[in-house]
Formats: sequence, C-alpha cells, structure tokens
Amino acid sequence: MSNDLAVPKASCKSFEDHESLVKELAFQNEEKTKRAAELEIANKELAFQNEEKTKRAAELEIANKELAFQNEEKAKRAAELEIANKELDSFTYSVSHDLRAPLRAIDGFSRILEEDYGQKLDKDGIRIIGVIRENSQKMGKLIDDLLGLSRIGRKEIKAADIGMKEMASSAFNELMALNPEREISLIISDLPHVSADPALMKQVWTNLLSNAIKFTRKQKSPTIEVDSVTDSLNKEVVFSVKDNGIGFDMKFVEKLFGVFERLVDEREFEGTGCGLAIVRRIIQRHGGRVWAKGTPNIGATFFFSLPITTCKVSETTAPSLAPKLSQQ
Repeated sequence: MSNDLAVPKASCKSFEDHESLVKELAFQNEEKTKRAAELEIANKELAFQNEEKTKRAAELEIANKELAFQNEEKAKRAAELEIANKELDSFTYSVSHDLRAPLRAIDGFSRILEEDYGQKLDKDGIRIIGVIRENSQKMGKLIDDLLGLSRIGRKEIKAADIGMKEMASSAFNELMALNPEREISLIISDLPHVSADPALMKQVWTNLLSNAIKFTRKQKSPTIEVDSVTDSLNKEVVFSVKDNGIGFDMKFVEKLFGVFERLVDEREFEGTGCGLAIVRRIIQRHGGRVWAKGTPNIGATFFFSLPITTCKVSETTAPSLAPKLSQQ
C-alpha cells in the first residue's frame, strides 16, 4: 500500500525543474525591469544633457554676437581715436607754429628795449625786461618741444639698420661736448642692431641720456649704464638706461611720460617736461613700449622695448642677461 502513494522520481524532478525555471524567469523579468528603469533614467539624463547643450549653444551664440558687437565698437572707437589724434596733432602744430612769431617779437623787442633804453631804466625796469625775455624764451622752448612731439606723429618712419651701441655712444659724446666740465662713467653693453628710423631713434637715446646726465649732476661719481636683454616670452628686446642720480618716487611714475609733467623744480633742473613724452611717442610708433623704475636719491632706470622681429639678436646678447629681466 505504501508503494501506491509514492510520487514517481521523474515527476519530482520535473516539478523542481519547473520551479527553477519559474524563478529564473522571475529573476530575468526583475533584471529587465531594473534595466528598463536604468535606461529610462539614462534617457532622461541624456535628454537633460541635450537640453543643457542647447542652452549652452544658445548662450554661446549670444556671447559671440556680443563679442562681435564689442569688437565692432572697439574698431569704431579706435578709428575715432585715430582721427581725433590726427586732428589734435594738426591743431597742436598749427597753434604752436602760430605762437612762435609773436613770441619772437616779444623777445626781440624786449632785447632792443634793453639795449637801446637800458640806461634810462632803473634796476626794477631792467629786472622786469629780464623776466619778460626769460619767460618768452622759456615759452619758445615749450612750443618747440610741442612742435617736436606733434611732428613725431606726422613723420613717416623710414627704417634702416642701426647699431644701437654706436648710436648710444655717439649721442652721449655729443651731450658731453655740451657739458665739458662733467666727468661721467659710461658703461655700454653689447647692444643689438635694430631696424628703425635713425633720426627718431637718435632722439630717444639723446633724451634718455640727457636726463641721466642732468639728474646725476649732484653725484660725486656719476655713472650711467646702458644695457639690453631679450625677452623671448613677450617677443621683444628691452633696452635700458640706468643712472645713480636723484631717482624718483614710484608713486609718481605715471606722470613721468606726460607732456609738460615734471617731478622736480625747474629752477634746480632745467627742462620742459616733454623729453620722455617724445621718447614714448617714438617707441610706440615703432611697436614698442616704455616704462621706468626708480628710488629717491638712489637712481633711476628707464626701459624701452622694440619687437624682436626688428632686432638682430646674437646668441651672447640674450642668455647672459635674461635673468635680469624677471627682477625688473
């Protein structure tokens, strides 16, 4: 009787296989559901990213339009500024030229008055004539410098090969001929040749060295050093004129290159305040820049740069001086 109730082994195995298959199918369905959920999340994330990309693209398009507008405005302002500068140069030239004649007349007639009628004037009268002549001559010098500054903006640049060491030495010797009583130590390093306008570049050296000579007047052992260094990073060659003169306070450095700007009393150190403005205008026209550093009662160094493409730099010029630029 017990044999009649027994379940066949084949039936048990079939049931177990069926149950296992059901579990496997359930597991697979569960995995598919998970994958479907993950895919849905991924699709939403992708849709969000596409939406963000569309937004960014729209923002970038707006930014590009704004940049194009700004560049167009800058171009307009640059053109307007160029026109204004030309008009200002023309106005300065005309006014300066027209002022020279009456000033010469004032000085000339004052001199005649002093020579022909000086004996009839008292000391105060002679002093007043002296003041008139001194100030008319000073005004004449200011006008000459203003005309010089104006001409630089109008002059066509005629580039030629220039030996900068020879030009600096020549400018210094010419200036020292006007100051025979001075003894100044000049140290000039090997300077590269450049392609620039000889007349204008001579003016740069003359103005910078003239300042160095003037402002070392009170030094017992005045020294002027002329140097150059290649700045490969900015693709320029930097020239410098260093002196151990009276120096200046760096908080006034921006005033140095302004027209008629002076940091010293003209009764102590002569000049009109145009020299450095002329230097800056010349160097800017050659594609360079000008700057300075100084310390009161220690000295000053004036720098100007020219594009490296206009300079013939030897291998010995740049490497030995390169570390010096980072300190300046």
